[in-house]
Amino acid sequence: MKIRVFLSMLVAGLFLSFASVSGVSALSSDDFATAPSIKKQRYIKQRAKRKTIKKRKVSKIKKSRKRRKSVKKYKSLKLKKTARLRAKKRVIGYKTNGKKATRASLSMNSIKNARHAKLTSKGRMSVAKDTRRKTVRSFGSRVSYKYRPGTVVLSNYTRRLYYVVRPGKVITYPIATPRPDEVWSGSTKITKKKLNPDWYPTPAMREKNPDLPEKVPGGSSANPFGKRALYLGSSLYRIHGTNRPGSIGKSASGGCYRMRNGDIAKLWRKVKSGTPVVVLTRKKI
Repeated sequence: MKIRVFLSMLVAGLFLSFASVSGVSALSSDDFATAPSIKKQRYIKQRAKRKTIKKRKVSKIKKSRKRRKSVKKYKSLKLKKTARLRAKKRVIGYKTNGKKATRASLSMNSIKNARHAKLTSKGRMSVAKDTRRKTVRSFGSRVSYKYRPGTVVLSNYTRRLYYVVRPGKVITYPIATPRPDEVWSGSTKITKKKLNPDWYPTPAMREKNPDLPEKVPGGSSANPFGKRALYLGSSLYRIHGTNRPGSIGKSASGGCYRMRNGDIAKLWRKVKSGTPVVVLTRKKI
């Protein structure tokens, strides 16, 4: 027992002497309790280090993505530019059939097409045709550019009536045109406007159909003129309404031009006596 006590005192003395020599102050039991362990300190340092490394990596990735995007954009623009230049060179044709071609000898459409050169998915160049210049005008728009505003144009070909508002704009209505043996063309004007006009069958009509009366009063359901009629020049021809709306869009009349009663009411407000009228039979104007 005495030997054990002696040995422990000896060890404690040696430890104190070693601490005093090396400059390390002796730690009390309180110091051991409050001071963090070495493992904990290491863990805290490593965690902080990982965070900083992660931040650096994220920032690098973001920067690289931005660079890639900008490089891609630059490359695509450059490729498009080179493709267009090549297309222009081909079109302007410093070599066509083994001979030098001048700008004047080439059509303007081919030079315009070079502006619309694109790259395919395989990186090859394809020249897209510029269809914007090849706009085909409709029959109504051609009518609007040829005739003055306020003109009424009747087309036996399209079976429509065109009222010219201004160049590039027309108001159009479907009509019933004369039968093939009764078709006529030319220019005239509106001489009279009449509400609920009376209908007098012509001698030729009465020869074909003897049951027809000499006169059908205006406002009658049997009156083929309908509610309104526009008299054309000194002729027997009219632009009028109808009691047979099913015939609109067909060649069914004996020389006059039929319209729906609602359509002629709209046209009635726009035209007046003296309005020029042109009757066309052909497709070309």
